Amino acid sequence: MKAIFFALLIALSLANFSGTDVQELTQDDFNAKVQNQKTFWVIVEYSQLTQEQRDQVVSAAEALKGMINVGALSNGASTILRVYSNGQAIEYPGEWEAQEIVNFAFDQVRDFAFKRVGKVPKKQGEKTPEPQIDESDVIVLTDDNLDETILNSKDAWFVEFYAPWCGHCKKLAPEWAKLATSLKGEIKVAKIDASVEGSKSKTKYKVEGFPTIRFFGAGEKVDGDYESFDGARDYNTLLSYARETNRKLKPLFFEQLVNQQQFTDNCQKSTGICVLLFVPHIYDCDQECRDAYLNTYKETVKPLKSKPLVHFWSQAGDQYELEEQFGMSGAGYPSVLALSPKKQLFSKMRGSLTSANVDRFLNNLLNGKEQVSRFGSIVPIEEVKN
Repeated sequence: MKAIFFALLIALSLANFSGTDVQELTQDDFNAKVQNQKTFWVIVEYSQLTQEQRDQVVSAAEALKGMINVGALSNGASTILRVYSNGQAIEYPGEWEAQEIVNFAFDQVRDFAFKRVGKVPKKQGEKTPEPQIDESDVIVLTDDNLDETILNSKDAWFVEFYAPWCGHCKKLAPEWAKLATSLKGEIKVAKIDASVEGSKSKTKYKVEGFPTIRFFGAGEKVDGDYESFDGARDYNTLLSYARETNRKLKPLFFEQLVNQQQFTDNCQKSTGICVLLFVPHIYDCDQECRDAYLNTYKETVKPLKSKPLVHFWSQAGDQYELEEQFGMSGAGYPSVLALSPKKQLFSKMRGSLTSANVDRFLNNLLNGKEQVSRFGSIVPIEEVKN
């Protein structure tokens, strides 16, 4: 039974490159064809390969066909790529990209040939060592603290989901580090390795390739409340996108209505809709009762924070003239009034304060489906002492 199990395991592991130009080798094949022969091979020794790694090796094998052999050996221990020159292994240090693998393989053949004539000249276009990247301003997150860190934060976050072996991620690294420094104190720039097996973040944030970049707006956040970045991955594009998106994704505005200036700045000068929640007086509804109404409303409107809505709440009687003007005082509490100062239109929510009623009322307003009436000038706002 064990023999069958291990035979099946080997068969499955060797199925990675079937139908390609990559030769699948057993240990015996490897000894006979690679180590004991004066030939050149690119060998990938693997325990587990990602789809992207496999695809890059297959592409390299297609390019090298007829010139340099490419093989795969399932070793059950680690994953590494080597070029075997005359039976001697030279470990490949670069990115898992077909072009780089091909380039490295030809370099080894070239070096070997020149050694035979006694001199190895400098390689044409030989790369200078890459400068060190200062990533001190990039916040490193993990699968365990990602949700807690971001969802409990009122800051804006720009997050890269990456894999250590990903060539595109390595190219992005200096741009991302520079971005983090430029946005320090304005927007938090972070990265998380989402390549680890069983990564929750990869599933939750729909990471289908690397790097994947998500933007989380400032203010209170809910699950799934993010923007996807799909543009060019250069510093200037990333910086422009981050600042523009941060302006667009304003935090939820929900404040107690306490004076005229506050109302003028946030409502009367607005081109959107001002929504006022009137809750019972503290003598008719204690603190716990009032908080329950406020929390119900707030949790309901959170998913709509990117919409052109500004939210206020007021205790019954604090803005008596305003309530009288729009016929709210006889409607009972809590009650909801929506105003469009620019269009001079208003609407009142019908029914009790439930999440379903509030959500339906606001979405109908935004879609032009709610009944509205006209009004003239708005009465002055009373100053409320807390």
